[in-house]
Amino acid sequence: MKNEGKYIGLDLRRTEDDRLLMGKGMYVDDIKLDGCYHVAFLRSPYAHANINNIRTVEALALDGVIAAFTGEDLVDKVGYLPLMSNVYPGVMEREKPIIKPQMQRALAYKKARYVGEPVAAIVAISRAVAEDALELIQIDYEPLTVVNDPYKAMKKESPILFEEWGDNIAVSYEVKAGNVEKVLKNADFIIREKFKVNRQSGNPIETRGVLTNWDIRTNSLTMWSSTQMPHRLQYYISECLSIPKSNIRVVAPDVGGGFGPKALIYSEEIALAYFATVLKKPLKWIEDRLEHMKGTAHSRDQHHFVEVGFQKDGTIIGLRDELILDTGAYNLYGVNTSYNTAAHLPGPYRLDHYTCNVKVISTNKVPCSQYRGAGRPEAVFVMDRIIDLIAKQLNMDPADVRIKNMITKEEMPYDTGRLYKDGEPLIYDSGDYVTCFHKALEEIDYHEFRSKQEQYRKEGKYIGVGLSAYVEGTGQGPHDGCRISIDSSGSILCGVSTASQGQGHQTTWAQICAEYLDVPMEQIQIVTGDTAAVKYGSGTYGSRSAVVGGNAIVKACKSIKKKAIKIASILLETSKENLIIGNGRVFLIDKPDVGYTYAELAKWAEPNKLPLKHDIEPGLSVEEYFVPSTATYSNGVHAALVEVDIESGKIEIIKYVVSHDSGKIINPMIAEGQIAGGVAQGIGGAVYEEIVYDDNGQIVTGTYMDYLLPTASEIPDIISIHMESPSTRNSLGVKGVGEGGTISPPAVLANAVEDALRSFDIKINSLPLSPNYIWNLVNESSQQNKQLVMKSND
Repeated sequence: MKNEGKYIGLDLRRTEDDRLLMGKGMYVDDIKLDGCYHVAFLRSPYAHANINNIRTVEALALDGVIAAFTGEDLVDKVGYLPLMSNVYPGVMEREKPIIKPQMQRALAYKKARYVGEPVAAIVAISRAVAEDALELIQIDYEPLTVVNDPYKAMKKESPILFEEWGDNIAVSYEVKAGNVEKVLKNADFIIREKFKVNRQSGNPIETRGVLTNWDIRTNSLTMWSSTQMPHRLQYYISECLSIPKSNIRVVAPDVGGGFGPKALIYSEEIALAYFATVLKKPLKWIEDRLEHMKGTAHSRDQHHFVEVGFQKDGTIIGLRDELILDTGAYNLYGVNTSYNTAAHLPGPYRLDHYTCNVKVISTNKVPCSQYRGAGRPEAVFVMDRIIDLIAKQLNMDPADVRIKNMITKEEMPYDTGRLYKDGEPLIYDSGDYVTCFHKALEEIDYHEFRSKQEQYRKEGKYIGVGLSAYVEGTGQGPHDGCRISIDSSGSILCGVSTASQGQGHQTTWAQICAEYLDVPMEQIQIVTGDTAAVKYGSGTYGSRSAVVGGNAIVKACKSIKKKAIKIASILLETSKENLIIGNGRVFLIDKPDVGYTYAELAKWAEPNKLPLKHDIEPGLSVEEYFVPSTATYSNGVHAALVEVDIESGKIEIIKYVVSHDSGKIINPMIAEGQIAGGVAQGIGGAVYEEIVYDDNGQIVTGTYMDYLLPTASEIPDIISIHMESPSTRNSLGVKGVGEGGTISPPAVLANAVEDALRSFDIKINSLPLSPNYIWNLVNESSQQNKQLVMKSND
């Protein structure tokens, strides 16, 4: 790849890794405050139950217990948790979604709606004492009928989770373009299929954690949280507790993985904030793994009924989808995940006539929200499975069907006729989808494999190839900010409102800052995840940080350079047009030796230093915000070769290729790491991971004995191919890369497995691709074939 800048585009090692790998990271649980008490939460053992009475007398009598709290203690003092729906006016006007209010409290009051919901809390001198005290709390539960199936939850006779709603439909709306009903009547063929995507858990290495400290002197709260969105947490603490936002500081220190489940406002965060206002003492809660499995938001759990019309040559002319998302007990993020699915389902394909009817349903499960990909893996699984089914019906190569329907470079920018969730027209800004696709075909040796596939089958090897292509909306608003300050030593402090959970922001942000200020990276100190560093921010989620945070850095760099030139023009008694910046100095164009370094200008920018009568604020510092006009659109293609052992149902990934285009790449090494990590998580969700409930709403896969995660031995080497189609919507030309690796593995592996087993004529319409599932498909097909043979012989 051609490196166009001094720092941007370089494969630079991550500067944060040395301290992290040496065990010198600073995570929430590493922070120690004198006199800190510990909090433990009592969680409902029932999926659905009335809470008639809670008695904490015996728990409070235990030595070392400081306080006990119940939902009744908080009901008039703490507001409902927020409905974090980022639906913009354009969507509200056109799609008119019906969104029921979010009804979750910091501690359940009168009713528990899922196993694991926080019902009471103990504050004690240690976590051990707090957990002992939990066993002494007595609660009178009245168990209610449990509903775990979203289809049953929609029936009139179903128990209702929120009586105020009148039903269990949390959200409903429709996304559409063109006239599906009309074109389906003219289709040569119609396929109707059902698809199911498994419920999953995020499982970062670091579970959630919260530490609070109340400053009596200033009546202010500091919270350290392993959150992806410190500014939003600050805002919602203020909203829920009626504390001025200026009196709240939220810090996300080192965070050991976020992936979406940490991009929420949780009961425990709001509860600890309230406890701190009451007790005026430092408080800490660290989630254990069992709590994570039944307390932290799950994701996926989608059902689709698809009707697609296509012609004899493979041209897709219309698609209709009925999407059901099981959101669990509370609808934490409004339309976010379901809208991502509805908006992204057509992907890189020319689909002018499309309708997606969406219903988000409440059930007695852990609340469901976003997880890396956030609705996009589900969309791509459905679309790419449909394309392979079309190819199968027409006896065409799946690659040819994709190319025939794929949007070309010449059609860019491409208006899909739909709206994105920001309310703006969903118009792909740039990209060469066809070339990206061909690069993946070449790297996987697609045509050579096809020529050998029949021979493999004769040798008893069941090897198949799978393909998947995606488009991802990235870099969404509303905003992020950057504050740059230069002091008299020349040190440059660059505070950015994004929060890093391992993405390498300390390195990439320094690369951008060094590039635009024309200084060595070593001169720059990056601060992220701290509401005290930048006044406003949104956070890190949705593959947006490089786009929104990165361009905020660019704006701040340009602004501080203007200020530096203005100060230098006063000192040198010349016009600003006579000055330029290079190597960290402002100097005269015709006399490069005459000028000032940033450090020298910072000294002059101190109060009372500059000559009077000049309208310049003290200090060489600025704060700027980037507000994107709309999303950028990354794209990519995954291709995989897999071999299936029909005796066990186990699959082995022989080769895995990702060809991706995320616009201008700041650090190719970090981008490649993002892709590889995303693919690993995608493989986990596609093959191994599934949250399963019994009829009583109990999680039966709540430990790593039952909830399987892939290890290094299950993940193949990932071959990455970088393309760059710079975005036209920001000065850096960047698009998001954080989720692209996760989006296509479910589709590409399902297609590859089905291709490997084509002689069995199986159909893969649900996930995960567990050995048991694959073995059952093969066994059922074999039994049916035997019966057909016996019948024909008769």
